[in-house]
Amino acid sequence: MSSSKSNFFGRAWDRARGKSDVERICKKVFEELADKDTGLLDINSLHVATLMVYNSINKQVIGPHKDPPCMKIIADKMEEYRAKKGIAFAEFQELILKWVEKDLRLVLANKAAVAILGAPLLAVTAKNAGKQVPRISDAVEKVPTPLIAAVFSVGLMFLQDVRLGRQRD
Repeated sequence: MSSSKSNFFGRAWDRARGKSDVERICKKVFEELADKDTGLLDINSLHVATLMVYNSINKQVIGPHKDPPCMKIIADKMEEYRAKKGIAFAEFQELILKWVEKDLRLVLANKAAVAILGAPLLAVTAKNAGKQVPRISDAVEKVPTPLIAAVFSVGLMFLQDVRLGRQRD
């Protein structure tokens, strides 16, 4: 049971940070550029694949523009892989996730900022609207506004992911 809980929370954490979006983008770019026979990405295509991944990330993931690594860093990685015939999907994804790691923290921070800043206003507005409804006004009076704000914060975090989910396909 605890394994399934940790697995669930791990996936939720990855989704909140945008890691699952990056993994999906990596898979799509890799499938598009990889050699169909060998299933490997050509070393010379690494730069193009990296730019395609970052372009998709900037279109789909909330937050400031994420710059791809400089050409020197990519060229150094290309030299590391030069002895191999190509780059496997797992290596490509791991490399991109390493480069994007610092940006994923910003994605989560931006989502949290939106949720934290918007939730109190929504909570007060919802409570005032609830007070005007005759049958539930007494119940609304008893619910503390900070509790409503916390619920709205969580809801806004999930709502941001739902909005992105519809843009994906």
